[in-house]
Amino acid sequence: MPGTVRRTPTGWLADVSVNGVRKTGLCKTKGEALARKRELLEQLLAKDASPLPTELFTIQDARRLSLKVRWKDTAGERTAGIYSQAALDFFGPHTALNEITTPQIDAWRQKLLASGNRVSTVNKKVSALRAMFSDAQLRGHITTTPSFPKQLRLRNTKDRVISDAERDGMCQYLIAIGQPAAADLLVFLLETCARWGEAERLRGEDVDLPARRVIFSETKANRTRSVPLTRTAADAIERYLPAVGRHKVWPYTYNQFRRLFERAKDAIGQGDDEALTTHCTRHTCASKLASAGVSLPVLMQFGGWSSMASCQRYVHLHHDVLAACVAALEA
Repeated sequence: MPGTVRRTPTGWLADVSVNGVRKTGLCKTKGEALARKRELLEQLLAKDASPLPTELFTIQDARRLSLKVRWKDTAGERTAGIYSQAALDFFGPHTALNEITTPQIDAWRQKLLASGNRVSTVNKKVSALRAMFSDAQLRGHITTTPSFPKQLRLRNTKDRVISDAERDGMCQYLIAIGQPAAADLLVFLLETCARWGEAERLRGEDVDLPARRVIFSETKANRTRSVPLTRTAADAIERYLPAVGRHKVWPYTYNQFRRLFERAKDAIGQGDDEALTTHCTRHTCASKLASAGVSLPVLMQFGGWSSMASCQRYVHLHHDVLAACVAALEA
């Protein structure tokens, strides 16, 4: 229903407008304000002789809008689609966007945490919802947005890494079921610190095999970066380089590779480990680099992080390496 109901220091305010004519009413409760909003709207429509609008701008409408105007053709389009869908799953696709309240958003956060979502993932899902509100308001579909709670504080927890034995076991299984490309892609991700989307969009013309270097041009931070390849990474990608440079290197979509990854997890007895995901390849590579003493600024550049804060999870590993400096000084 057109119009808004919002809480003010003096009570609940019903606020409606039709063709530039505005009416407001102050009530003690939200229920009274909703009823008052309907009365005011009927009065204005009776004077205006215009029909009562029946279409609401739903959260599903808002998602479609943001996918079109904000996330389309960006490096984060697939991830944004997943995070925004999580909002629809909780609130319901046909819920009016302007009916969603701050307490409801907080309840959604708590449910995400209770279901095992990481704090950082919860923050990103809520940020996707905030973006949907912003786009809808900017284009006149809603007049106000709820106050969003502050982002949850990130906990300094250790990320799941893939051991060499787990890597070898998963690769052996993938080869055994006739998916050697998936095994090589797993190795490539572990050796380059690449995000899934960067590997998925990689084209033949982005790979300089003689120089053992790859260029990730469509990154999350929209910054092109050139990454040197280890001999292992070069061997893993070599056989998949297409004859036509603009064609993609790897033959999998995210969902196809994820399903194969889950099957390989089961095969090595880790099927119940929810922390073991495809993104662990990135954590594993970064953890190895930090443990080997690679400085955090260099790690940032290699992995394509846009801020030092993103690398904080690896600080303790880097400090473990520096313990040798203390031993030398004390000696």
